[in-house]
Amino acid sequence: MRALLLISTLAVFLGLSAPPAVASDHDRARDAVRAGHVRPLSDILVGINRRFPGRVLDARLIRPGANSAHWQYRVKLLNPEGRVILLTVN
Repeated sequence: MRALLLISTLAVFLGLSAPPAVASDHDRARDAVRAGHVRPLSDILVGINRRFPGRVLDARLIRPGANSAHWQYRVKLLNPEGRVILLTVN
């Protein structure tokens, strides 16, 4: 994991493309959004902020796995009371 992070950081620093494994996941996610299988993160965050005010700490798009047929966003949010809320949006 450290090696992949180091390679990714070095690639960005040198202006090179990301390693194939990283680019592959990114490409799949981008293609899913473009194909209409996944809503853009900006749309998801608007809906979340209406129901859960706070600051987004992290957001990830998780591709379907063995236990799920749907893409999911996992969002970590810091609410006004200082609590961290983990949300999963299908």
